[in-house]
Amino acid sequence: MDIQLLLLILFALLIGWLFGHFGKKKQKQDQQFNFSSCSETYIEGLNYLLSNESDKAIKLFIELIEVDKETIETHIALGNLFRTKGEVDRAIKIHQSLLARPNLEHKQRYMAIAELANDYLKSGLLDRAENLYKEMLQINPNDEMVMRKLLDLYLLENSWTEAAEMAQKLVDLGDADSVIILSHSLCELAESCLQKGHKKRARQYLNQAINAESNCIRAALKLIDMDLQTKDLVKARSRLLNLIKNKPQFIDLYITPAKNIFSLDNDLPGFQQLLHKQYQSSHSSRVALALLESYREHKQNELIEDFLNQVLDDSPSMEIFDFALKLYQSNPENMAHSWQNLSGYLHNLSIKKIEYICAQCGYGSHSMQWHCPSCNSWSTLKPI
Repeated sequence: MDIQLLLLILFALLIGWLFGHFGKKKQKQDQQFNFSSCSETYIEGLNYLLSNESDKAIKLFIELIEVDKETIETHIALGNLFRTKGEVDRAIKIHQSLLARPNLEHKQRYMAIAELANDYLKSGLLDRAENLYKEMLQINPNDEMVMRKLLDLYLLENSWTEAAEMAQKLVDLGDADSVIILSHSLCELAESCLQKGHKKRARQYLNQAINAESNCIRAALKLIDMDLQTKDLVKARSRLLNLIKNKPQFIDLYITPAKNIFSLDNDLPGFQQLLHKQYQSSHSSRVALALLESYREHKQNELIEDFLNQVLDDSPSMEIFDFALKLYQSNPENMAHSWQNLSGYLHNLSIKKIEYICAQCGYGSHSMQWHCPSCNSWSTLKPI
């Protein structure tokens, strides 16, 4: 059964329960209330549902339910159903009509505002959604769910000032996940200031980002760039070493600033020692390549040969082989070790190469398998 039809049937059953629960009460309150005629309308609506004519059924049910304190949640649920189906305009009309009623209780009004804001958000009316979320915060200043909705909206609009303010509120309420969003929002503000030439303000934002997230790599790298522009090598080197200590897994990002720092400080040995030490702990191909390039740039041929052989044994990569081929292009007799490693490397790649993919689940294999080990389907692996 279609999921939307199932939801509508459940909704219709809810209406039937409401009639059973409130029918006698309504008859006592209003002698002119014809409950039997409404029951006939209700049965007619069910028939529309079973005939898969959901639009006619919904129209009947809307006319059937009188909006009062007892049925407000039912109308909200109906509006949500429309939004789920993609009929946002209908959802907006229902939720707007609810908010227009003067007799709503505080909780009911808050629910209606929340759903109407969600309607606007889904339909792309971001300004209207933002205004309603702000209204909800005026009613309940500590509603974290609303704060997150507003934060997501500000991020979508690239409204970094508002995003930083909202993220800070969430952080103050103990939401640790918002710390990263706060730091990046501050970094975005710093980038904007730098584009306008406001370096002092940019540095303030970057320092705030680091205060929010002590190991914010993005802010630290941007501050290093600014330190280099002012020739403050002491601060730049301190920030760099702090990054390497606390976030060593991002060593590839530190190569260029490290080279700039040590070059301005005329400390080539220090730069090479730093790269060598980091390669020993990370075996990063980029770090190895940077060190090899440094050796070649300064014609340290013996260091190149020894280190290149070590890298080819420990952590070969296509970039390293490319360096070796270019290096030995004019001296092919020294290529024996490189060719041997390259042959083994390419052989391993061929073994791991995916040549067949399961059409059922996407499982990849380097060899043909008649029975997919992932989804247990038969004869579904096809050659790429």
